[in-house]
Amino acid sequence: LPTTADGTVLTTTNPKSGNIIQVVATNVILDSSVAVQSGTIVDTPATVTITSTAANSKFLISASIGGEASTDDHNIGFVLQRVIGGTTTSINTGNAVNNRLGISFMMPVGYHGDDQSTTASTSVMPPYLDSPSQSASTAITYKIGVVGLGTTGNFYFGRTVSDTNNNTNERLPNYITVQEVAA
Repeated sequence: LPTTADGTVLTTTNPKSGNIIQVVATNVILDSSVAVQSGTIVDTPATVTITSTAANSKFLISASIGGEASTDDHNIGFVLQRVIGGTTTSINTGNAVNNRLGISFMMPVGYHGDDQSTTASTSVMPPYLDSPSQSASTAITYKIGVVGLGTTGNFYFGRTVSDTNNNTNERLPNYITVQEVAA
């Protein structure tokens, strides 16, 4: 244990299998928006890069996307993606068959028919354990993409569509957290 209460975490150069080696997170509280395309994955502010400290580590990823779309909630999906060496791979998705999209998680069905511009919600991706089989010192970017499910429109991160200055137009965070786990 540390000899002083300085917040230092005791680490080892030879962690045991299953130990958390490092944690990297991005928490975005500023609002933004993107044009959502039907069937096309568009980046969100929830992106983080971690550099592996050991070969063949596993990575535990969790994320939360808060905001509102200009379309029905059930038409918005999110995809977890991994980028290594410039190659982007969608991971933790359902089986994409023919024209059916594989996604990681969706907006909760919370749309209220007469109030589609002030009903932001939070979509949460439960922790997912990724095993990319990488070497030590590999930079890995994990990011959440948004995709229209048969629709186009805009997605507003961290805010409602109308964003009127009153207490019925809430503001929400967006985050992604990655934990490197020893193999």
